[in-house]
Amino acid sequence: MNKKMRKNQFALIFLTLITMLAVWYFKSPSETKDETPTIIVSNTSTRNEKLSAMRDAIRLERSETISSLNDILADANASLVSKTAAAEEKEQISYLSEKEVLLETKVINLGYKDAFVHSTSSGVEVIVVANDSSATSALEIIDIINSSFDKATNVVVNFMTADELKQV
Repeated sequence: MNKKMRKNQFALIFLTLITMLAVWYFKSPSETKDETPTIIVSNTSTRNEKLSAMRDAIRLERSETISSLNDILADANASLVSKTAAAEEKEQISYLSEKEVLLETKVINLGYKDAFVHSTSSGVEVIVVANDSSATSALEIIDIINSSFDKATNVVVNFMTADELKQV
């Protein structure tokens, strides 16, 4: 019994020592006093400013809608039916936003510079920033949209160059 207790004490001391060394290692400065830290900041982005403005406008509109839905949910006098409808609409807006971001990423991963996907009750609009376009590329994007949105009846794909997009 005494031997087992010594092994446990030794293991505890060893574990404490390793923990202290790990803390000392992470807390110790990694550079000498003669060196100055260098921070590299890159402002380059492949995202198009016009599409970013469109995304921001949609995000703002949806955030205002969610705010009004939150007011309904917080209202003590609101009926259960209106609260349920508000919660469902809020969930649908969140779902659409996530789906649009995912689809933009999928389109960009096809090799395009940037993409914008916006879903409304009338359909899905896709703007693709590319130097060239083809019918097969458009069909490939439409297939991606249709596989993601069950009720996408009207899908419009517009290919634009960065210069054409600036003029819009």
